[in-house]
Amino acid sequence: MTTEIPKLVLMIIAIVGLAQAGFLMLLLRHEGKRAFRANRWLMVFAFASCLSFIEDITDVLLTPKWMLLMAPVFMSMTFAFVPSIYLYFREIADRPVRRPIYHFVVLLPVLVATSGVVWILFDQFVPEIIHGTDVEIDVAIDQHIWLSVLLMTVFIGLYVQLFAYMPKIWKVALGYLRQAGEQLGADQLALRRWTLEILIGITVIFLIFTMTSVIDVFVDDGTWLTTLVQGSFAVVFFRMCHLLASNPALFVQAEWQESDPQESDGSVTSAGKGAISTVVADMRKSLLEDDDVVRIRERLTRIVDSTDTMFDPLLSMPKLANMVGATPNQLSHVLNQHLGKSFFDFVNEVRTKEASILLIDEPDRTVLDIATSVGFNSKSTFNLAFKKITGKTPSAYRIENSK
Repeated sequence: MTTEIPKLVLMIIAIVGLAQAGFLMLLLRHEGKRAFRANRWLMVFAFASCLSFIEDITDVLLTPKWMLLMAPVFMSMTFAFVPSIYLYFREIADRPVRRPIYHFVVLLPVLVATSGVVWILFDQFVPEIIHGTDVEIDVAIDQHIWLSVLLMTVFIGLYVQLFAYMPKIWKVALGYLRQAGEQLGADQLALRRWTLEILIGITVIFLIFTMTSVIDVFVDDGTWLTTLVQGSFAVVFFRMCHLLASNPALFVQAEWQESDPQESDGSVTSAGKGAISTVVADMRKSLLEDDDVVRIRERLTRIVDSTDTMFDPLLSMPKLANMVGATPNQLSHVLNQHLGKSFFDFVNEVRTKEASILLIDEPDRTVLDIATSVGFNSKSTFNLAFKKITGKTPSAYRIENSK
């Protein structure tokens, strides 16, 4: 009875986690084609997690024989967790990997190794498996040296993969945050929160998962260890779903690759980007004559003065560039070289100017209401942007200028 209760708790957590992971996949799938290139890797991560949850659910419902037969698939998919997160951040940082399938080749040797473990167990413990009795893994390891070798190889592989990928994931993600302000029209604070929460949450989960996988080999009942890991996964998936549902602008992806002919075939490596950046800058300049610059600036002014486009919370560089009749690179060049602003600063300046008028003319409206009406997704982001431009918080500005 005492062993059944932890298994029941684990199954409940696994069911909740499975539902959260499935819901996350649905949300990501419906974010549109533009965001799918990055979100597909989060979907791979969620799918691998679904299999892990299914394994815990079936562990209660199926006999040891069937669990052993399914073990190679479940175990090999755990090696898809870290590469999928890495590929996600590479994609949103506009540094896509040319052959992402190479990052999942490791699944094949893991599948072979775990299949070997299953074959040894079936060969050495036929009576126990046939009669539905759990095989004591520590006893099996003592009796068969190759079983020990295969299991330790798989567990060591988890550690190697974790410590090889996690520094690269952090490097790419933090680099992305530094450039996100110019490339995206989304709420920068929400974007930073999303990225950091994924980084911290996934890092903690991977560490717990790897350690408990090893500890589980040496304890009599590792149900509580699995419960801890799956509970962590469920919490992270819940938070990801919440952030995605409450901040749709997080997944507005700027289509830089499609507008850069040099990178359209994915042939530019990280080593060559430094040399190419100067060429790209010169090319952007050469593609714009003085008349083109004047035309783009006039259309920008017309859009700012006569439309509400700048107050769209989902406004992105490609969308605004399309409205002024330019490519994203051309618009970026005009903003940077002729107006001395990034796309993010330009948009915030327009929104802050409108908000400063509303704060005085409509004293009955709340600061949050005004913030959302001009395109900000949260009060905190509005306060930061407003103070950066005016030197005062919105509330202080309203008090100082009230009649």
